[in-house]
Amino acid sequence: QSTAVTNRRDTCNFDKEFTKMAVDLTPTDKLVIMNLDQDEFLGFSYTNPEYVAPN
Repeated sequence: QSTAVTNRRDTCNFDKEFTKMAVDLTPTDKLVIMNLDQDEFLGFSYTNPEYVAPN
């Protein structure tokens, strides 16, 4: 049975097995990034208003 999501950080619909897991970010492979076809993003201008750029 699902429960309505109350806020953007609400995890009530996820099993505790998953919400208790440690978060691991995959390191970026610089070679993969360098070889991405940037034309796929041509004309893309959206910026997430909640994104905070690192200093």
